[in-house]
Amino acid sequence: MAEEESDQEAERLGEELVAIVESPPGPAGLGVAGDCNDGTGGSSCGGGVVGISSRDYCRRFCQVVEDYAGRWQVPLPQLQVLQTALSCFTSASASFPDECEHVQYVLSSLALSFFELLLFFGRDEFYEEPLKDILGSFQECQNHLRRYGNVNLELVTRIIRDGGPWEDPVLQAVLKAQPASQEIVNKYLSSENPLFFELRARYLIACERIPEAMALIKSCINHPEISKDLYFHQALFTCLFMSPVEEQLFREHLLKTDCKSGIDIICNTEKEGKTMLALQLCESFLISQLQNGDMYCIW
Repeated sequence: MAEEESDQEAERLGEELVAIVESPPGPAGLGVAGDCNDGTGGSSCGGGVVGISSRDYCRRFCQVVEDYAGRWQVPLPQLQVLQTALSCFTSASASFPDECEHVQYVLSSLALSFFELLLFFGRDEFYEEPLKDILGSFQECQNHLRRYGNVNLELVTRIIRDGGPWEDPVLQAVLKAQPASQEIVNKYLSSENPLFFELRARYLIACERIPEAMALIKSCINHPEISKDLYFHQALFTCLFMSPVEEQLFREHLLKTDCKSGIDIICNTEKEGKTMLALQLCESFLISQLQNGDMYCIW
């Protein structure tokens, strides 16, 4: 019953996305902002499907897809929404300019959403219907969209071809705490958008797979570039907070974190609704600063 409803929703979504081309542009909405620059100070967004610019199409496309994806709380129907969306966008983009930030935004958003949902599936499921059909459709669309050179779309295609977001042997070694040189790990981490590792870490934490999450997060913190992303330090505090036996490591990482970064981490933690952790961080940072006599102005 749910599968039939999902198919009907996908059909309605396709019809609504096609209707964007046929209807006149409405008021500006959310989803894509700014103008496409053609390098001469002008806009390269003039091109588009009949009756609507690529900018307006992308803006309205995002609104419709977000609405349909938000109707489901499970990954497979959401993937089917994205499958339909990407197929429709591929058809519509045939007349879009090659250089357009709006098109790049949509393609990256679709790729990242696809990747995030693929985290819920194992390699074996990649070869079973309906996931097999969805992934085949994604790769076919990517072949038609190569002219845009979207890095995230190409990366997700490669990950699909390699069996999924969990199948890289270096990643497997990291998650299983098996020996692997930092040089090899860093090379692997540099091969993907850091946001992909953030999404993996968030998934592992949400599933309470804390040892695996900590192993991945520590590897990211040891990477010279990815370590600059405060999310991974925040995620490490989250994991340590969820593992009372790691209290000593919690204090050690606290001492390595400067107060400005600590304040940003606390604010981000509170925004995510993790009140108890935010309070613990407030107390720990404040005590540390009082002991050191090194007070940050925001206190």
